[in-house]
Amino acid sequence: MIIGTTRTCFVVADPVKQLRTPQGLNKIWEAEGRDIVTVPARVGVPQLHDFLAGMRANASVLGAVITVPHKQSVVDLCDELGPNAQIVGAVNVIRRTDEGRLIGETFDGLGFVAGLRAEGIDPAGRRVVLLGAGGAARAVGVALLQAGAKCLDVSNRKTARAVELIDLLLAEFPSADVGVGLDRISDADLIVNATAAGMSASDESPISSSDFPSGGIAADVVMDTQLTPFLLAASVKGNRTHGGIHMLSGQTRLLSHYLAGS
Repeated sequence: MIIGTTRTCFVVADPVKQLRTPQGLNKIWEAEGRDIVTVPARVGVPQLHDFLAGMRANASVLGAVITVPHKQSVVDLCDELGPNAQIVGAVNVIRRTDEGRLIGETFDGLGFVAGLRAEGIDPAGRRVVLLGAGGAARAVGVALLQAGAKCLDVSNRKTARAVELIDLLLAEFPSADVGVGLDRISDADLIVNATAAGMSASDESPISSSDFPSGGIAADVVMDTQLTPFLLAASVKGNRTHGGIHMLSGQTRLLSHYLAGS
């Protein structure tokens, strides 16, 4: 029941129809008996600054989960960044303090790794190809190397952004075996789609079925209960598929603890 003391948590995105986070957080709030409600907020890039200003001004706001396309652009709009957000340069959750300050952090990578492990997939020792170089890719790349991935290559439509991500990873993990492109994809045993491909029905897989190595695992960050184009292409090659819904379940409780300050 929503009453005068109810705190509001937003999930900020554009579009919003694909969102699964409001449902997951609301189940947690209800189970824990917390006076909090989570609602979607469709906010375009031009309106993001004003939306965050409204969060600062509204003491009933607990915070917000941040997703596509705002994870990197919101960084400069936060008053403070948590340790993971500082490394990654992206934010997927903002907590509002009682004083109206906005503190950004990211749990994308930790949630992705937790989702893998929950399905019996240990990233340690894996040869990884990471598709994409945006906010989610940055968080996932850092988390995979923290979890002990043997090597990691980044492939992105704009090579310069892949190089930028590699530089970030090397700054944090100087001895890591990292590279750019798909030259080692035939030896990979974990291919991760961290692009937005799959959020729209008209999207295509960022790589073709023939690119997938035999016997590999294909994991997506796009949260859909159906096979995304990427996972469908992987299944044609006989790869095991791991949907983005596991990443969501892996991080939802982490997000709830951060937002509620517990």
